[in-house]
Amino acid sequence: MKYSQFATIILLLLIACAPTPAPAPQAAGVTGVVTATPQVVIVTPTPEPIHTPTVTQTSTIEPTSTPTRTPSLTRTPLPPVAVSFYRLRIDYSTTSDWAILELKNLDRILTTRLMGVSGRATLATASAERLHLQQPLEAARAGQRVGVVMDYAIAADALNQPLAFLLKRGGLNETNMRVFNVVGSEIQPVQEIRHQGVVQSDPNLNPLEFSLDLNLLKNTPPRQAQIQRVPKMLWAFYYVWYSYADWSKPLLKDHPTTLYSSDEPSTVARHIEQAQRAGIDGFIVSWFGSGYTDRNLKLLLDLAEDRNFYVAIYLETLKDDGSPRDVDTLYRWLAYAISTYRDHPAFMKVNGKPVIAIWSSESVPLTDWKNIFAKLRQQGLDATYLAKQYNTTNLQVFDGLHEYGVVEIPNLAQTAAAVGRDTRYYPLLADSAASKIWAATIQPGYDERLIPGRRGVFKERDNGAFYRSTFEAALNSNPDWVFITSWNEWWENTHIEPSQLYGNQYLQVTREFADKWKGK
Repeated sequence: MKYSQFATIILLLLIACAPTPAPAPQAAGVTGVVTATPQVVIVTPTPEPIHTPTVTQTSTIEPTSTPTRTPSLTRTPLPPVAVSFYRLRIDYSTTSDWAILELKNLDRILTTRLMGVSGRATLATASAERLHLQQPLEAARAGQRVGVVMDYAIAADALNQPLAFLLKRGGLNETNMRVFNVVGSEIQPVQEIRHQGVVQSDPNLNPLEFSLDLNLLKNTPPRQAQIQRVPKMLWAFYYVWYSYADWSKPLLKDHPTTLYSSDEPSTVARHIEQAQRAGIDGFIVSWFGSGYTDRNLKLLLDLAEDRNFYVAIYLETLKDDGSPRDVDTLYRWLAYAISTYRDHPAFMKVNGKPVIAIWSSESVPLTDWKNIFAKLRQQGLDATYLAKQYNTTNLQVFDGLHEYGVVEIPNLAQTAAAVGRDTRYYPLLADSAASKIWAATIQPGYDERLIPGRRGVFKERDNGAFYRSTFEAALNSNPDWVFITSWNEWWENTHIEPSQLYGNQYLQVTREFADKWKGK
């Protein structure tokens, strides 16, 4: 499995293909106009500390060989969650060469939706926490305007505190932010902020801090919606490519307590039973189409069915050289997997559609995935697809989000909370009300230093402390599912399978958090 760095949640919009912005009222008649003055003090926010929990020492206990299973989930859908919210629209534009708008209290925002861009921006990025516009200096001197329109779903019970903003821009011309309350098909003006001139205390950034009183929205009743959640499930990425010869290779830092070959029924059965005792509900199987991974997938599915355990596919999109597979290959692999395995009782399904997570989905353009999925649906072959990367733009095409590696995310707790919230409430502003799946990823550590050609990324396990911190970050994001990287990726040292170095330590920690999450 090739390791990928975390990509920040950002959308780069090319003007040629950008959607047309929703029409907004003219500035005349807009209430609450504020003109910036130079008396502005720049404030640098204090970074949120990363929490490192106290390590709890546990004894090493090898699980017994008696298969036991108490199902911790049901396929019955959970009751829908009622949500009251307001739809706030921000029309942000500038005639300067650059302008940045930052939103400080993201906990007020349930989800966002980009509505469109205008002008000939060289850069127009939009996320829940930041809107960023750039255009050539010559265009700014000519007074040309670029803009972006973004909608925000605001929780109805979160109007008691204002939204806090920080606006920064170049020294030329002005930047405007117009705010509207979207009520049905009507767009009601709320407030306008105009920032012009130079802030002498910091002319390079020209900062302006201001706030928006959300009580202004209370003049109209909130919107009502229902969000459907899937039952909680704990998954582990699982690899079926091992032979006995692998365990003698010098690239491995650790070894399983019991050496094995992935095609042995006794080995697969043991893994399932160990995982179940740790509170794991299913394996996400690395799959390369037909061949040895397919043969071992069939073995795993049959043994999982006997043990009330679940299986999903992890579609390996990259070739050995790291380049993406062609669209025809991806289509054929998916068509084969869905038609062959969708009726197997152990293959996890959501709303009757088999679950397929996509490795390195970002390596293939989103439009290609859209076309692949549409072609499959035309053949009666539909599935529940999870995109890789915490980028909610993917939810335009995919049914949910996940990550594989999280060791290089600077503030995992904050990132997981923001992306989880945005994913969970995505249907509030979407054209379709279909719910999305938020899968938060956890990881015990990482070490690729023995693998030739890698960057040498290393993350110390710290006697289980890092694993615990990722688990806490995941659970605090209120996930639908939690993905463990991994059960047995020994090459990258992300395994939690019982090993010679760590014994059964990571299965015990997994059991502890699984019980906490599922309310046992």
